[in-house]
Amino acid sequence: MKERVTGPLGLRDTQNNFTPQIPRPALHAFTSDRGLYEESTFWNPSWTTAPGAVVTTHICDLARSAEAIGGGELLSPRSYRTLLDPGTVGLGGGTARCPASVCLKQTGAKHFGFGVIVVNGWVLQNPSFSGYAAIQAYLPSKRLAIAVSATKTATTPDGNMAEVVAERIAAELAPGTPLDVG
Repeated sequence: MKERVTGPLGLRDTQNNFTPQIPRPALHAFTSDRGLYEESTFWNPSWTTAPGAVVTTHICDLARSAEAIGGGELLSPRSYRTLLDPGTVGLGGGTARCPASVCLKQTGAKHFGFGVIVVNGWVLQNPSFSGYAAIQAYLPSKRLAIAVSATKTATTPDGNMAEVVAERIAAELAPGTPLDVG
């Protein structure tokens, strides 16, 4: 990772400790996932991803990685095209077991890429778990990166609140290209 990704991109504060340990200082998170509002900062996040894949970062590295992923910096042109559309455009849609409001039709304007989501030209990732919510988004046409990390209060609505903040930032910085994740 350091030799091929974090080093070349200058991500000095992004690391994989190969354990579920979250290094300090850490943004503190809270959740009601287990029925009572409680701190979840140091819960083991390894259940949310592949074994050994817990990566921690700070907001500046998150914005830099949005730029690098969204701009295809470490990819060949062919691999970058595959990242943005591995063949998902045209797939999906409602079925007898999955309503169209859940199983969305994948369109050129809004679809899943390979480990990313593409929305109106924005390339993004939006992790959310156990009281944490984040988004990293990059708009290649404007060379604009947005990174937001948020935590929940006892009364925060369901969903990824970082998306709401990022959508508002995008509306100000790129008014003709909405970042409409919802």
